[in-house]
Parts: sequence; structure tokens; C-alpha cells
Amino acid sequence: MILPFFEKEPDWDKFHHYYFPDGREVFEINLENKQVYIPTPESKEVEEEFAARVIQNILFVKHRTENRFDPLIVRYYPDEETSKRDFKAINYQMIDEKWSGWIDLFTYDEHYFIGFQIEKGQITNTRKFTKSAPNGKFYIGKENMDVRCVLKETVWINVTIAGDVMTITSLESTLSQFCTVGGNDSYTSGGGSYSYGGDSYSSNGGYSGSYSGYNPPDVPMPKLTIYIDSSFSQNKTLKCAQEMLEMSKFVNSLAEFTNKTSPKNVTFKVGTTIQSGAGAETDGTTYGHNNIIITFNEKKVNDMSSLEAARVILHEIIHAEIYNAVGEKRGSLLVGNFQNNFEEYKKLYPNNNSLQQHNFMAEYIVDNIAKVLQEIHPLLGASEFYNAVGGTSKWPKGINPTFYTAMAWHGLNSSKEWNEMKYEDRKVLQDLQDLDNRLTKTCIQ
Repeated sequence: MILPFFEKEPDWDKFHHYYFPDGREVFEINLENKQVYIPTPESKEVEEEFAARVIQNILFVKHRTENRFDPLIVRYYPDEETSKRDFKAINYQMIDEKWSGWIDLFTYDEHYFIGFQIEKGQITNTRKFTKSAPNGKFYIGKENMDVRCVLKETVWINVTIAGDVMTITSLESTLSQFCTVGGNDSYTSGGGSYSYGGDSYSSNGGYSGSYSGYNPPDVPMPKLTIYIDSSFSQNKTLKCAQEMLEMSKFVNSLAEFTNKTSPKNVTFKVGTTIQSGAGAETDGTTYGHNNIIITFNEKKVNDMSSLEAARVILHEIIHAEIYNAVGEKRGSLLVGNFQNNFEEYKKLYPNNNSLQQHNFMAEYIVDNIAKVLQEIHPLLGASEFYNAVGGTSKWPKGINPTFYTAMAWHGLNSSKEWNEMKYEDRKVLQDLQDLDNRLTKTCIQ
């Protein structure tokens, strides 16, 4: 297979094989050509030194529904000598804590897709090319991927004339990088000239030019793959709560559930917990961050209401997401700039995963948990609960939304946020938590 815009074939003897978190199969194969750089180095000497350390691979990503693999080009630009890796030591799913630099993705036909800045294994920035209109608005669409970069050679000569004799002497050749994008503007950045020309954009931000480039496969934020053990699925309350949580956008963005043992990185099961009073426990250390075991207390689950079961499941999924995100050194949809935010709790509570995670959840995740519980409660007996606590005589406008916030705080009473809360505010939440015993096992499917 000869790829357009590349001088050499893939080296089929060198490849990585792995799966994206959503189950799509990926082959990552080495390419030798280093002809495109963004941003452009300041000089040819810098470019040559830079090229000696850059790794360029091609990803073949299994299509979600069709029987084919879609290609993407990935380039790794290390910042320092300590980040230098050979092909065997780096791939798109394996960036260690010592690696810093940029990772850029290109489409099959050499159009720029997206880039990530990495500092010590953590994503700290992203970059895309965008087109701005005269009114200053930015448009987002296929035009942002329509960036093509080439190196052009210029031959410099010296001409001397002595009488009727003209002498031409070749001096040197230099290389310059030119990147073209849709639009009519131009700018320079990092030593490279970026020319815009050709396509047009409508005033409402629509793309009205032609686009013949390859439409790349998306590379998703990793999801947890949760295996449902039969001990869990046989419990009607747990299984119903899990299925209702799946309907939540927040939960769906974090995890997908399967009855297949592979591939997976989290397991739900019912069994004996270390702490006898715990509703569930998440073990993200014994077998590693990619083999997390969540055990639901066999002595507690049969007495749980449906909404309480949903809260416990959601609480433990968040624990699993934190373990996996930290272990993979990746971002998370839990909060922006996850790694830096969580690092503060690692410093405050060294060697105590429970305090690190519960304090993080108390500051950032309580509202998300509350919103999910409020969203799914109508399917888990909200009307019965409303009538049981007094209905319109207690809450004329429906269930007090703060009730779901109170539920979300369960399990977080060891956190700094909870203990530093004003007494009157904490008392309100505690009083609402006392209403938990009016919840039912209703499940509307």
C-alpha cells in the first residue's frame, strides 16, 4: 500500500495493536517520512535536529459499523532529549509521565486534524486551525481540518558578468514550509507562511466551499468498559438502577456496560466488602487501574431503594473513572484540566486514595451526581416518594431539588468541604437525608 503524500510505505513489521475504550480495534504502524512539521522550526538546523527525534505513525482505526479500517496519521514531537522514544516505547495509547511535547493528528490525505500538548504525560493544551470572519466570529466545521502543509525547495544562485561572459554559480538550497487553509487571509507563525485561499464561508458560519478531503474517524475521550457479573445482574434493584443510569448523558459519557468479559477495565459484582457498613467498595489498586473491581455489599443491596442503589453505583463509577484517568494519565469529563486539579488532592492527602477522591468529588462532582439522580428519579418511584413525604403539603412545587444534593453528599462526610460547611447549611442537608427511608424499590421500564 503506497499512501498519497508520503514517500515511503508503512513498515508492516513494526506495529502496535490495541483497542480504544469504546472497543474499536486499532493498529499503529511506523512511517519513516518526516516531511511535515507544525509549528515550523526557526531554522533548517533546528528542523534537522528536530526530525531526528520525531516519530511518525499511521493509525488504522476500526469503523464503528462498517467492515473497514480508517487511517489517521499521528506525529510525536518530543520537547527534550529525555522524551526521546523509539517506536516500541510509544504509541497513541501509551504516553508515560516522562514524555513531553506535541502530538498531532492528520487525515489520510495530509489535512491537519487536531494537536495535543503533553507535559510529563498529561494533556495541557490542544490546537486546531480555525477561520475567523471579518466580524471576528469563529466558525467551526470541516474547514478547520482543511490544512495542508508542504516543504518547498528554493535554489539560490550567484550571477556574475564580466564583459560578454555571464557566470552562474549554484550556492545552496533551502527548504520552507507552506500551509494552505480555506479562506482569503494569510499570516505567519513560528517561521512558516500560512496562506489562505479558495474557499468561502457564509455569514451564518456555514461552509459553502468545496471539500474533497478525507473525513477522519473521531478519536474519543476514553470510556470505562464495565463488565456486569451475574451476581450483580441477578439483583433486580441493582440491575434496574444501572439501566436507568445508562440513560443519563453524564453516565453514558463516562462508561459503557457489557456482559462480555473482554475487553473490560471495570467489574461490577456482589460480594463481601472489607468495611461491613459500606454499600459498595471500589478496588483500583490491587489489580491495577485497568482491572478495577467494584464490590456491592451483599448484606446491604437487598435493602436498598432503587434511587439509593443508583447513587451508590454512580458514586463507585466516579471512583473507577478517577482511578483509570490517573493511571492512564489522561483527561476526564469529570472536570476540565483533570490531572492538575486532582494533583492538588494527591499533595494534600498523600497515600490515601479515599481522602483524595472523596475531597475531589466533594468539590467538583456533587452537583453532577445530584442532577443525574433528579433526572432518573421519575423512573425509580419519584411519585410514590413525593406522596410518602407529604406531597403538596410539604413541597407545593414538587420534590425539593436540594433533596438530590443531600443524597449526593452521602459518602463524602469525611471531606474538607463537608466539615467546613456552615452548620445551618449542613443541617438542612442532614434533615433531607433522613427522608431516604421513604424511597421505594419502584422501577419503571
